[in-house]
Amino acid sequence: MSRLFVAFVSVGALAGACGSSTRLPPAGPHPPHVQEFVLVEFPPPPAQIEEIPEAIEGMPECVWVDGYYAWEERRFAWHPGQWVLPTEGCYYAPPITAWSRVGEPRLYYTPPRWYRDDALGLKGAAALCPVPRTCAK
Repeated sequence: MSRLFVAFVSVGALAGACGSSTRLPPAGPHPPHVQEFVLVEFPPPPAQIEEIPEAIEGMPECVWVDGYYAWEERRFAWHPGQWVLPTEGCYYAPPITAWSRVGEPRLYYTPPRWYRDDALGLKGAAALCPVPRTCAK
């Protein structure tokens, strides 16, 4: 066996060991026709480091949603991550903070939302899914 092959296999094994076994929700974009934009005064701080608690035994359908900063009145407030039970047929769109590309520079925030898998073909509230319930022990 060549040294190159052995090195390649070793790197591949190490890379695979670094993967996460945390169950995450199906994710996707905010549909452009439903997306809510909020004008904000400044960007959020860097995300807080969270230690993900162990998944709840006997509830394999629960998924982890990372914590995020949400714009509340005139400041960003941290919302910690949590295990949730997503509604079937729905996906999660994480929060977005972005500068507008039109006219004067403005910073906009879009809060996280849960959308139906077919949200791109729907208008308004029909595209939204209910906020999933928290998984509890």
